[in-house]
Amino acid sequence: MTAETALAAGEVHVIRFSLDKEKVELHRLQRFLSPDELARADRLRDGQTSKRFVAGRGTLREILGGYLALAPGSLKIEVGAFGKPKLAVGQGESGLCFNLSHSGDLAILAVSSGCELGIDLELQQDDLLFQGMAAQYFSSSEQTELFSLPPEMQLAAFYRCWTRKEAYLKGCGSGFSLPANVCDVSLLHGQPPALLQHRTRPAEPARWHLMDLTAPDGYYAALAVRGAVPVIRYLH
Repeated sequence: MTAETALAAGEVHVIRFSLDKEKVELHRLQRFLSPDELARADRLRDGQTSKRFVAGRGTLREILGGYLALAPGSLKIEVGAFGKPKLAVGQGESGLCFNLSHSGDLAILAVSSGCELGIDLELQQDDLLFQGMAAQYFSSSEQTELFSLPPEMQLAAFYRCWTRKEAYLKGCGSGFSLPANVCDVSLLHGQPPALLQHRTRPAEPARWHLMDLTAPDGYYAALAVRGAVPVIRYLH
């Protein structure tokens, strides 16, 4: 990477990119993918979903390769027990962490040096049946706050809660494999993003910081970082 985009201590780089690529560009990115990633793309029956997966993984590899001064196709990306991708041991610069999220035709990537993180991006769906999703995935206190709001404010509050909670759960590597009531995040308008409570790991709220990220109209995005409050740099 250049000096302007090299990671400094305490920084998190946030990079947003389109998943809809021209045919020539998509073919170029496809050459970076591992055999397992190519097989996964082939298993996706929807053509657009498959192309966006290729675009996302290819771009991810190209960006990480830039940080590590390695060829994108040479990177070894592993997944944890609940599917969180990470660089294999011995891949270039020690301690490089990343997390990727995508929704619609956009993807957002967070990269740091030495601190675990999670990121989530969601495209708002005005007809989303969010009440049932909240009942399944939100804690009782989150549901109480959400459904106490006027109906016209509930959809935005749902997305605030969902992206913050998803970012944290991705950051700690569990995703929504944990029970819905394991933790509470803030969701009310004007309330700072925060992990408020964790029922099985009481020290977690002091270890993690949640932040809402700048996103295009119609999207919500959040970042969770373990450790000190980071400096956020948005890169193209």
